[in-house]
Amino acid sequence: MRVPERPRAAERPRPPEPPDLRAWLARFVQEAGFLARYPYYAHVLANLEPVADPSVPAMGLSLHGAPGRGGRYYLHVNVEQFLREPRFLLGILLHEVHHVVLGHLAHPKFFGAAHPDLMLLAQETSANEHIEEPLPTPVLWQHFERFGVRAGQSTLERYAKLCAARAEGAEPLPKRDTKLVDQHGWREQASPPPGGVQQTKQLIERAREEGAEDAQRASAGRPESATIAGRTPEELLLQLVGTTDAPQVYVDWRSALRAFVAQARAPVHTWSRPSRRFPKRIGELPGRTYRLRDVLRPTLVVAIDTSLSMSRQELAEVARQLRPLSGLARLIIVECDAALTRVYPFTGTLESVKGRGGTDLRPVFEPRFLRAQGADGVVYFTDGDGPFPTSPPGVPTLWMLTKPGDFACPWGLRAKLSRAPPARR
Repeated sequence: MRVPERPRAAERPRPPEPPDLRAWLARFVQEAGFLARYPYYAHVLANLEPVADPSVPAMGLSLHGAPGRGGRYYLHVNVEQFLREPRFLLGILLHEVHHVVLGHLAHPKFFGAAHPDLMLLAQETSANEHIEEPLPTPVLWQHFERFGVRAGQSTLERYAKLCAARAEGAEPLPKRDTKLVDQHGWREQASPPPGGVQQTKQLIERAREEGAEDAQRASAGRPESATIAGRTPEELLLQLVGTTDAPQVYVDWRSALRAFVAQARAPVHTWSRPSRRFPKRIGELPGRTYRLRDVLRPTLVVAIDTSLSMSRQELAEVARQLRPLSGLARLIIVECDAALTRVYPFTGTLESVKGRGGTDLRPVFEPRFLRAQGADGVVYFTDGDGPFPTSPPGVPTLWMLTKPGDFACPWGLRAKLSRAPPARR
């Protein structure tokens, strides 16, 4: 099916007066060729609450409240500005969607940065990537190519490159004539709103479910129409996995292991029954039900920091906890101190390992190594005392920490491995 051409700038609807803002946004994403060209974007925007706000230069975002309790994303619109420059409307709308789905307002990894100005630049380059529509002199990743910034990198990867440049005495600055596309009110926050990651996941999941049919139709003529910010909805959801909104709060490690494997075995959608949300559209809009994935045994890399000289008793306890999980997932044991030493499948027991040199948590997360193992997730037993990757891998990670103390890694779910036997009841 041929995707309708996008309308010329002169044909795009202009923002209305403030009282009609919500109705206008709903019409805009359904008409003007927007839905056909940007199906998932349209469904993300449909879940934002637009508010007229003359205090922002053009647009801005805010996130308030908790999931299921009235919490949602708000899209702040300076109507007068867009009446003066309507040609930038579409590009800035896409920019705002990128900020939302990339988790810039919600994920703890983007807050408390040592260099907030560089984090802001990294977020802007990621939000501006994959936008073909006009933007007002935006900050682009190409401005920092000399520092190692490349297309397709994550926001944290770009932030790490910019930090490295500053540490070496080079000040990473964009071109003189560039400026920020929108208002970044969340920059001043010390931490994201409680429940922000879950709220973002729910929004992406709704857009994926509601926009699946539109995306399938649009992608027939333009495959990139089935993506957001260059990623599929599933890839965006994966990037939001492996964190807690309060990363210093530890959970029971036995429960965490079971929940981690259950997450990898989560149900997927099928379209096999009439939609209960749209009963009048039977025959037009498919419904959905849930079933377990056909592949029920994800592969988990279970890494053990062998520099800890873990005792036979401790390894036996780890093996007891892993044994029932091995029926739900394929477990690959990786021994690592300052380098990878042994890799073997879990067979129900763990052999004794001897302490070796220092600790380096990075080798296990090398992309080539994880791809070779077919890893769907990583469980890492460590005391956390060693260098870790500056950006998260492309798979969920559970840190099983074996001793008390702060763990500086900003990403990944964590649980504390208690060495004391559980209290009898």
